[in-house]
Amino acid sequence: MDRIDIIKEIAGGRLRWTSCSDENGNYWKEPYIKCDNEGHGKSIVNKLAEKGIESVVDLYEDDDGDDDYGRPIIRKIWSVRIKNS
Repeated sequence: MDRIDIIKEIAGGRLRWTSCSDENGNYWKEPYIKCDNEGHGKSIVNKLAEKGIESVVDLYEDDDGDDDYGRPIIRKIWSVRIKNS
């Protein structure tokens, strides 16, 4: 089984791809695994590490506007980024 097949198996249908580019106009895609929360991400990192795949838990936060009382709604989007993919 090759590396991407191992990642797919561990991801269990949560594997996604993000588009990346550099200042020279080069484009590529990198895999990441969508997670429910930090604990879920850590468990995936551990499973990948057992197979020799280095990864890290990542958190992206964005402002999703205000609620009915004027308080900001901050979404936390957890994922696992695969290193050296």
